[in-house]
Amino acid sequence: MPKLWEARCWALICAYGLCAVPLGFCIYAAPIYLAKVLGLSQATIGKLLWIPPLGWEIGYFTWGWIADRVTRNTVRPVGLMLTLALLSLPLGLVPFTQSVGLTMAAFFFAMFIASGFVILALRYGMGVYSPDHVALVAGIGAGSWSAIVALVMPVIGRMFDQAAYAQAFYLIIAIPLIGFAGWFLFSKSTLQA
Repeated sequence: MPKLWEARCWALICAYGLCAVPLGFCIYAAPIYLAKVLGLSQATIGKLLWIPPLGWEIGYFTWGWIADRVTRNTVRPVGLMLTLALLSLPLGLVPFTQSVGLTMAAFFFAMFIASGFVILALRYGMGVYSPDHVALVAGIGAGSWSAIVALVMPVIGRMFDQAAYAQAFYLIIAIPLIGFAGWFLFSKSTLQA
C-alpha cells in the first residue's frame, strides 16, 4: 500500500492537486469576474460559460495524445511539465483587458493547459505505482485537487470582494509554478520508466 509520506505521492499531489488548480478557478471565479468586472448579465454569462470547459475537454484528448508520444520512455517528462507551467502564465493577463472575447479565450486556454497537468500527473502516477494501485492514483490526484481548490477558492473570493482581481489572477498562475517545482523535486527520486 502506498504511503502518504512517499515522494511519489507528494509528486502526484503537486502535479495534479496544485498544477490543475486553474480548472477550479475558471469554473468558479469566471462567472463572478464576468459579472463584476466586465458587467455582463447572467443571461450573457450563461451563453458564454460553455467555452472554458470546452478547452478542458479538448485538452484531455490533445494532452493524452501528446503524452502517449512524448512520455513513452519516461514517467518524468520535465520539459513537457515545464512547458505547461509556463503556458499557465497568460491567464494573469486577464485583468489588463476589458475584452470579453480575450477574457473567454484566456479562460478557455487556461483550462486547456490545466487539463494537460491532469493527464501528465495520471501518467506519472501510473508509471511509479503498480497496476494494483491505479484507482488509488486517480483518487490521490482528484482528491488532492478538490482539497486544494476548497482551500484556495475562499481566498480568491475574499480577494474578489476586495476588488483585488489582478492579485487573485497572479495567485492562480503562481500555484501551477509551485506545483511544477514540487513535482520536479519530489519526482527526482522516482525511477525512470
